[in-house]
Amino acid sequence: MTRRERLTRIFEGKLPDRPAVKLWAVRPNQPMLHPAYEPVYRAAVATTDLVLSGGSAFNLYWGRVSAKVCTHRETPTHSEEWVDVIQEAHTPEGVLRSVHRKSTVGKPGYQQEYMLKEPKDIKRLLAFPYEPYLFRADRHWDSERTVGDRGIAMFGLDHAMYGLQRLIGSENFALWSLECRDLLAEAMAVFAERIRAHAIRAFDAGLRPIFGWVGPELCIPPLMSPADFDTFVFDVDRPLVDLIHERGGRVWLHCHGKMGPVLERFVDMGVDVLNPIEPPPMGDMTLAEAFERVGDRMGLEGNIETHDLMIGTGEQVRDLVREAVAAGSGKRHILCTCSGYMEWPYPEDRFIENLLVYIEEGVRFAEEK
Repeated sequence: MTRRERLTRIFEGKLPDRPAVKLWAVRPNQPMLHPAYEPVYRAAVATTDLVLSGGSAFNLYWGRVSAKVCTHRETPTHSEEWVDVIQEAHTPEGVLRSVHRKSTVGKPGYQQEYMLKEPKDIKRLLAFPYEPYLFRADRHWDSERTVGDRGIAMFGLDHAMYGLQRLIGSENFALWSLECRDLLAEAMAVFAERIRAHAIRAFDAGLRPIFGWVGPELCIPPLMSPADFDTFVFDVDRPLVDLIHERGGRVWLHCHGKMGPVLERFVDMGVDVLNPIEPPPMGDMTLAEAFERVGDRMGLEGNIETHDLMIGTGEQVRDLVREAVAAGSGKRHILCTCSGYMEWPYPEDRFIENLLVYIEEGVRFAEEK
């Protein structure tokens, strides 16, 4: 099979010729965060099953009027490696303000101050007039042309629960789920409708893509209960998944963490491929155990922890890859790292070497199956 055919069959609920092998976040012609990543990039583009991201302009909160509603400015911090990005949304009832500490050298950032600080701020947010962007399919078609038979293109969507949670923060989100649950549900319903309308515009433009989104990991145990997951994720996302399937699309979903309490709910939701199925101790089940529970009802993408690539020996990484490929052989499996490969600006030699072991041995073991 071509790389495109292999991934397509997995999303369509069919068995591929062998497990697919993916390096998360690699794409042709991407700039290097550090020169050391270059050989990893070349090997991945040449041999792994590629998934390119695309989409159309979208803003969950204000749509195309976001530039008029929000202002952004950067202020220096104690270090030249960091600046604070201050965002202010100007509402009739006052200013909603957030502060994000951004790295100037490519490190992960930190949220210093969340925009929604008390429940009444949700009402302020929803009071804004919303006007969607004009839909453009050119980015998706560009991704399709770029990837060709080397893989697939994925159309990115925002997520209703995550869209609200990221303005609130985990602590207040958990507290407000007890104190003003109906208000959270009201906001998510509004956001969900905007996302569904965006997906419909994609279908109306002639696309039949794989849609992908992230966020459910912020509404699973231990911080949130399985009942919260049902209310804020399953019940909100299921109509979107049904719509996508009815119109001929497929669904990829990302959820870190311990999947034990919620794994079958993703199956019931209709997810076609779930990522990243982390192994213990970050997760709570092996890949083999996860497949025992879902069978052929859902594809699984994972489950090589990036931390193991950073600290393990080459032989340890080889064993992890061999074990994962064996667990996914004869199943709808995409071998994948549990996060992007180029998310740290100062990679050590061991990490680069292990990434190359992952690619070379992953493809070799998969082809032997």
